[in-house]
Amino acid sequence: MVVEAVSRSAARPDRRSALSSALPPTVTIGGLATALPRYRVSGDEVLRLITQLWPRLERRVSLFADELAETQRYLVRPVEEALQPLSPSEQAARYATEATPLAIAAAQRALADAGIATDEVGLLVVASCTGFVLPGIDVHLVNHLGLRRDVRRMPFMHFGCAGGAASLSWASDWVRSHPGQSALVVAVEVPTLTFRPADTSADNLLSVLVFGDGAGAAVLHGHGEPGRLGIGRTASRLVASSTDVLGFERADDGFRVVVSRQLPRMIEANLPDIVRDFVGDARALDAVAAHPGGQAIVDSVVHCLNLEERQVAATRTVLRRTGNTSSAAILFVLEALASHLPAPAGRGLAAAFGPGLTVELLELLWAT
Repeated sequence: MVVEAVSRSAARPDRRSALSSALPPTVTIGGLATALPRYRVSGDEVLRLITQLWPRLERRVSLFADELAETQRYLVRPVEEALQPLSPSEQAARYATEATPLAIAAAQRALADAGIATDEVGLLVVASCTGFVLPGIDVHLVNHLGLRRDVRRMPFMHFGCAGGAASLSWASDWVRSHPGQSALVVAVEVPTLTFRPADTSADNLLSVLVFGDGAGAAVLHGHGEPGRLGIGRTASRLVASSTDVLGFERADDGFRVVVSRQLPRMIEANLPDIVRDFVGDARALDAVAAHPGGQAIVDSVVHCLNLEERQVAATRTVLRRTGNTSSAAILFVLEALASHLPAPAGRGLAAAFGPGLTVELLELLWAT
């Protein structure tokens, strides 16, 4: 397939010469944190409740038993209640009630981890696609955290699951052009609020099996810190003729999830060239922080890039512990990677997938 490319780092006349071009200054992830809601559910419980809800799908659901064994998810409401439908107006109200405190908690922890004052934050980027409220969560964060009244705000919604990576990408560019200032990135999602029990499609079933609620946050600044992950070059790739493989469609009772069964194949067909163009041979990287979109997605990434399991250890951990928290998921993976860096100094890649089909890419660098 043809791939359209948009690069967010230094302008280059030929994007295939990326590795030999002048590299942008590395931006440090000086603070990194996540937040989870109070209700935890095991994969076995999810399977049991789905079977009770959709008895006709018992055979199909049983195919995922091994995949969900020893996994868990976190929800903003008890799992028994989570399988009950919410009207669009109820979804909107619960989104505001549940997503905002999760975003605040993750942001507070990231700021504490970075050890900076709130007046050092010049940019706030917020990614979220599982609800809508106006004024947005970004405004509530400014007011609750006591950020500067002139802080620049950049809310992202249409990047979907790639929103967290896209936010990090845009924020890193901003930090490079604003020396002495930091950027706060927050991604928060509550996909379980959008669940539609009347929809027995394969797309909706898959969403129930892989999605969980949660928030992640990161503080970016220009000065280096030993032992911290850094962001080098960034890029976005839009796969042509792929608008129908991933996203949301508006229905009378809320959002209908679109997750094509062709998505893993499309990733395998396009990702190798995209990654090779961006970082070269992925097998030479110390780590690949891939979006934990589900076992089939992660398996496709490993297979098409010829990776070793050690390279995606952080992604596998997050998929098992918290599932796919949409745009926030990449921050969970980066947190897991940062806590167990595979080498004293290294180079890696973060990759997330969103509607479009969009592939967001971040070069990761670190040294102790």
